[in-house]
Amino acid sequence: MLLVALVILASASPARTEPTGVDYDTATAAARALLTKLVAADTSNPPGNEERAVTIGAARLREAGIEAETTEFAPGRQNLVARLRGNGSGRPILLLAHTDVVGTAGQEWTSDPHVVTPAGGFLVGRGVSDDLGMAALALEVLVRLKQAGIPLERDVILAWTGDEESGGAGVRWLLANRRAAIDAELALNEGGDLVLGDDGKLEFVSLQTAEKVYQDFAIVAHGPTGHSSVPLAENAIYRLAGALDRLGRQRFPARVLPVTRAYFAARAAVEAPKLAAAMRAIAGAKQRPPADAVKVLDADPALAASLRTTCVATLLNGGTRQNALPAEATANVNCRILPDESVASVRAALIRAIGDPAVEVRPTEEFGFGEPSPLDGPAPRAIRTVVGEMWPSVPIVPFMSRGATDSRFLRAAGIPSYGIGPIAMTEGDARRAHGIDERIPEASLRAGFEFLYRLVVALAH
Repeated sequence: MLLVALVILASASPARTEPTGVDYDTATAAARALLTKLVAADTSNPPGNEERAVTIGAARLREAGIEAETTEFAPGRQNLVARLRGNGSGRPILLLAHTDVVGTAGQEWTSDPHVVTPAGGFLVGRGVSDDLGMAALALEVLVRLKQAGIPLERDVILAWTGDEESGGAGVRWLLANRRAAIDAELALNEGGDLVLGDDGKLEFVSLQTAEKVYQDFAIVAHGPTGHSSVPLAENAIYRLAGALDRLGRQRFPARVLPVTRAYFAARAAVEAPKLAAAMRAIAGAKQRPPADAVKVLDADPALAASLRTTCVATLLNGGTRQNALPAEATANVNCRILPDESVASVRAALIRAIGDPAVEVRPTEEFGFGEPSPLDGPAPRAIRTVVGEMWPSVPIVPFMSRGATDSRFLRAAGIPSYGIGPIAMTEGDARRAHGIDERIPEASLRAGFEFLYRLVVALAH
């Protein structure tokens, strides 16, 4: 059912003027072959080894007569940048994708995670959705634009970056050392999706324009040491446990930002009546969202997280021996902060929730933040046009990521970035990224290539 529906999506749109000079089927086959090689390269981070993927991509670009620059940001870890020149009447656009993937240790896959395996209408393999699929499609778009000889008003830049899954060292290196190589009016990156319903039909397009702020906090409790045969009050582990218990019962208030207001207003069009009514009520709220509507959305953890800052304990450590009282116990609390709130204000909220001045709350390494990208402008307008041509009546839903991508660094550097992954999949399949049997619908590659190609032409031609 899924395969058939996707084929219909790709081919049953009303007649339209096609960009000239590209055979979508041949291009898709080339992108799939490239994806197969990238998955097999095993760029699990750590350690990354993105040089393996960059070598493959650079060879494909050379074969097509496109020069590529490779730069090393750490031993064995590289970025790749390539450019098609336009006539200079418009500023460049940047196609961004990362080539590192999350490791599979401890995961029991049904097939080798580093071999692209067809199974039931899907392609299974680590990175097929996050983010090697987009990397392969974006590179092949550059190749086909070159072969077609379409005159461009803007330069089209392709950048494959490394270390996105850890701290974004690859894109940060480029911004610090080769800013001119990737400087652009706007960027297209992962983060949003073409979202399929369970029936395999395209339900809506999520356009990522903002991200929550990623911030870890170390929660630290201290206690007196000694032999475990003589228990003492103020045990560090008990103190930490009490702090975490109080923290676990704390919840940040629901708030509506411009991007989430637009998100709920648009998504209401494709939801069941009860959920749609709650979304419209929240989108229409002047100040605080109505409590009854928030209660409806809170039944879905993903929707609940879109309404508020979230903090959750993710790591614990305490003690040095089984028969010794611990001097210290620590926990890591991971927060995803609404983009108009500060790290300092969240730390203050955690301190209030814990309610124990003897427990430290320390922010750890900052992971970067960029202001939301505009909800209107060249990229959103072009996306609306191409989606309207390929899938009439499918709504475009502005979206704030609960996770983080390399777009935060581009936004901080003044490059508006839009998350628009071209490979259509269900929300359930999207959640397989980082997990067991990551997969994409096989037929989505064809529709995804056409969508991305047409979008780049709309922006650059």
